[in-house]
Amino acid sequence: MVTDLPPDFAESLAAVLEPDDRTAAAGIIEAATRLDDAGLRVFLELFGARVRSSGAPIRREELQEFLQASRKGGRAPSS
Repeated sequence: MVTDLPPDFAESLAAVLEPDDRTAAAGIIEAATRLDDAGLRVFLELFGARVRSSGAPIRREELQEFLQASRKGGRAPSS
């Protein structure tokens, strides 16, 4: 099923990312889109939980941890 993204999706995404890490974050998010369904689900769950838990910008390192955990089918390490 294909779902259209909201018109302001890119701006909303940029607002939760560390400004200096946006380019690297885009590459990590792109890599996450190439995961299988289960891996992508884990990545999105981790990403969403992080957005809900803190208003601080998300750093590249955090996204990389989410991607690694997604590839393993597990959870990101607790910080």
